[in-house]
Amino acid sequence: MVAADQTIYSGFVRPREANHDGNLYKLYNKELTRILKEGGRNPRVILDFELKRKINRHIAKLGRDARPEIARGHGLRVVRGRIPVPDVRIEYEKANGEMASVDLELVTEHYRGRSLADKVKAGFSLYTARGEGDRLRRVLDRQELTAEIFSL
Repeated sequence: MVAADQTIYSGFVRPREANHDGNLYKLYNKELTRILKEGGRNPRVILDFELKRKINRHIAKLGRDARPEIARGHGLRVVRGRIPVPDVRIEYEKANGEMASVDLELVTEHYRGRSLADKVKAGFSLYTARGEGDRLRRVLDRQELTAEIFSL
């Protein structure tokens, strides 16, 4: 059963990103398994473009100076004057009934130091396809940042 406020998609939003989208699905399933094992229930998925649309509407209405307030309202942070948005957010109910969310980012070999650093500073859980973790950890080391990078 799907929650009434859950958007359903079929096909690809951007066909050229089919491999990335396929990996996002693997990422979602891996994190969902963890959430369910911990007693979580009623998961709701929010994709990056859904969150960006909401944030951009708020910025258009309230102005750029309201970014910190807008970010907090969406459970996000401002990093270097911008609001980084995760690839996937999973909102769910914890076993104790408390609402929670996890922001997930699929990092690839295309990420550069500054982009990766922004995702770390934003507090996202980072995942990568097999074999890319070592290179991305070296990038973080050069930025003097520490973050756990999970493998799909």
